[in-house]
Amino acid sequence: MKTVLKRLAGFTGFPLLALIAPFLLLPIISRILGDGGWANYTAGQAIGTLGAIGVLFGWGVIGPVRIAKATGAAERQRIYRVSLHTRLSIIGLVLPAAVIATLLVTSEAYRLESILMAVGGVLVGLSPNWFCIGVGRPMLMGKYDAIPRLIVSLAAVPVLLATGWVWFYPVTLIAVSIGSVWAFTRMVLRGSERERYSLRLVRSELRSLMPTALIDFTGNSYGSTPVPISTATLRPADASSFSSAERLYRISIMAVTALGDAFQGWVLEPAATSPIKRHLAAITAHSALGLVGGTLIAILGPPVTGFVFGEAVAATHAQSFFFGVSLFFISATTPLIRNIMIPAARFRQVFVATVVAAVIGLALMISLGIAGSSAGIAAGLAASEFLIFAVLLPPAIVELRKVARTQPPRGAE
Repeated sequence: MKTVLKRLAGFTGFPLLALIAPFLLLPIISRILGDGGWANYTAGQAIGTLGAIGVLFGWGVIGPVRIAKATGAAERQRIYRVSLHTRLSIIGLVLPAAVIATLLVTSEAYRLESILMAVGGVLVGLSPNWFCIGVGRPMLMGKYDAIPRLIVSLAAVPVLLATGWVWFYPVTLIAVSIGSVWAFTRMVLRGSERERYSLRLVRSELRSLMPTALIDFTGNSYGSTPVPISTATLRPADASSFSSAERLYRISIMAVTALGDAFQGWVLEPAATSPIKRHLAAITAHSALGLVGGTLIAILGPPVTGFVFGEAVAATHAQSFFFGVSLFFISATTPLIRNIMIPAARFRQVFVATVVAAVIGLALMISLGIAGSSAGIAAGLAASEFLIFAVLLPPAIVELRKVARTQPPRGAE
């Protein structure tokens, strides 16, 4: 447990540093842009997030598993190099698509800021965080991601306050993202043999990654589309209120991600003497986090968003309730996918679950958004997260029973 607690401290602590940045900057940005511009800005962020998932092309799902199971530094270097080649190949397609999508859903007055946020979001797909998770070294995540982003955010505060240049923040984030990836790549690949870019190898790798990429993209499609849907269908004031609720929810998901990062490498260690205990510890911790976090969002969403983003764009109680429900189910589902179904190669079942969730959730969000219900869009997201949990729970239990039979506990760790 000492190992997992150290990882938990690191993988929670550094994302918490990253959390400081939004709380420093988003209140300033929301007040500069007003209720109309705020919805456009967050729409750009959401589109960028979806673009980053496309660039990752499944590496965020399968990458930590491959790295955790790698037998040496040379194998880890080979995995990282291949991942870099595939992601750089994809970003040339995803980046223009994200810019076009942002142009379509945002108003002309706020397009520059929105497009820059979308570009910055897409570049997150090049982040090495999944590699840090696989090797169980949160300090790498801090050095090459969280700390640089925090420094840039602190530097942007006086510029925003003095000039009102909202574009300055995404521009600096783009610069730090590129610099961090370059520095991390030099560090990881130092001493390894150089390998030329091979289109044939990239194509082969992309084919092998297709199942996890489809799972990741489909699963996140409904999670990243509520804000663009609200921006396109609701009145500006309602869309901005919804955006504030979604921002609080999105920030809260970082805690779920941090917990998953801390547990994944530990749960999947080949040398674990009681893997079933590790699985159950991860499931229990995620369920508890989802329950507590979801309850806090449901109760404190309106006053917190009013204080942070301004009363003019504060979340409603109905929006906050459904986002709280979503947080519970996404947290409870995380260990089922990351620690059980994907390592067991149950890709088809995970994909079916995510497709069912995405189709039903998107249909609900779009139809209820057209009807003018901001709470309805949040309810559509909650329905998606519930469905994927309900579909995956039975096969995950089957896989856990296999683990219990084939690798029985041999005493406390």
